[in-house]
Amino acid sequence: MTNRKPPAKDWRNRETADWTVASFQQYLKDTHEQRYGIAYTTRSYGLEGRWLKTMLTEHGAEVLRAFIDACFAEYRPTAQYPGLNFAFMFTYQRARILPRVLAEFKRAREAEARRQETQIDEDELFDWL
Repeated sequence: MTNRKPPAKDWRNRETADWTVASFQQYLKDTHEQRYGIAYTTRSYGLEGRWLKTMLTEHGAEVLRAFIDACFAEYRPTAQYPGLNFAFMFTYQRARILPRVLAEFKRAREAEARRQETQIDEDELFDWL
């Protein structure tokens, strides 16, 4: 029996940490259609793929997904711009949203580290008593 991962575009059945550029592109398409009710469009899937790869390599899949979700949450469609794509997120929203996402992940890591530091091992407690 092999533990094969689902196909890359099957983002719903993959752990976020295992997402690839193809997973993120499909996630963008599916989320966009769900949120705005129109097809996802972009000028260049190749360019978006390179930018996705850059952010995936630099920050990791969890941060990239949180960044995309934050961009979707903050974007307000207009008649002239009824949808959103990753090129817009990367170009216009990254400087404002990414630092906030990174700070949230840093706070979460620090809180987990503090929790682990203060957690007393049962054996240590037994020895202490």
